[in-house]
This record gives sequence, C-alpha cells and structure tokens, in this order.
Amino acid sequence: MSLNSIKDFKELEKFRCENNINLRCRKTGLFLRHLEPIEGAMLFLVLEDGSLVEMAAHQLEEAFEIVALPTKK
Repeated sequence: MSLNSIKDFKELEKFRCENNINLRCRKTGLFLRHLEPIEGAMLFLVLEDGSLVEMAAHQLEEAFEIVALPTKK
C-alpha cells in the first residue's frame, strides 16, 4: 500500500475504506479524524485534536504513515 498514487480527496477516501486503514501524522503522531471534501489536488485533513493540515496530495507520503485499523471479530 502506498500513498504516492493518491491525487485527490475522493481517491484518498476510497483508499482508506478499501484498505481499512487510517493515517498518522509523522510529525505529531496524531491520527486523521476526517477529510474536508474539496476539488483539486489540495487536501484539508483534520487531525484528532481538531487541527487542520492543508497539503497537496503528492505530499501525503512524506507527512503521513499508514496504520491498519483493528479488525472486528
């Protein structure tokens, strides 16, 4: 799994759902709470403390890491 292929909001949401993952900010260690839906290559990511991270989609790989969500039994 890689974030390098993500180009916009819709692709990121689809990627998260299909792979049952969340993203963790490499700098703060905080998890992604939700995305703000906007058009284009810019992403507005809201972290679990409520802070907003704005970045271009091609920067995801360097700023976030993929974390698998626990499986439900």
